[in-house]
Amino acid sequence: MVSPSSPAPGTARGRETKAHIVAVAARLMHRQGVGATSVDQILLESGTGKSQLYHYFSTKSDLVEAVLRHQLEQVLADQRRFDIATWDGIERWFDSMLRAQEERGFRGGCPLGSLVAEVVDRDDRLRTIAAEAFSAWEDRLATGLAALMEQGELRHHADPGRLAEETMATVQGGYLLSTTKRTARPMRQALDAAFERLTSFAS
Repeated sequence: MVSPSSPAPGTARGRETKAHIVAVAARLMHRQGVGATSVDQILLESGTGKSQLYHYFSTKSDLVEAVLRHQLEQVLADQRRFDIATWDGIERWFDSMLRAQEERGFRGGCPLGSLVAEVVDRDDRLRTIAAEAFSAWEDRLATGLAALMEQGELRHHADPGRLAEETMATVQGGYLLSTTKRTARPMRQALDAAFERLTSFAS
């Protein structure tokens, strides 16, 4: 795993300031993209000074890296609200992703995926971190599916890792089309297809 380029500050106040900058940057970058988000805009909306920002982040790339890690923590926290070692929990997790997109007016796409799409070809370090982020997101679903297998609710010939990766690919496609078309239909269909694929291995 790639270590963070900007280590955590030594004081509670420093950690709070850094986290605030990252949260503001994440909100802006998700709403309008990395390229369209300037350092000056982040400073203005976070109420911090340029010297503070560059104390924590040497470059904008370092800040984007922190935002990637922040967005991963957010999607994992959302996922943890559901017991995805149950079919009902997986279905409710899927429903929650669609509701969140509806509340955002289908703007910004996947909080993690839309950011990754912008940076993946620009910086190999960021690409590696992005790949690790998606793997972490998939791994939790794979762990849930493995638990279903142990409980006798998933056929033993199923491959939890492969199914988790297939699910992520399908969901990301749903995010993209729903964002493009500004409608729930593509994402709803993608989530339904993913759930149908998973439950086809139910026993």
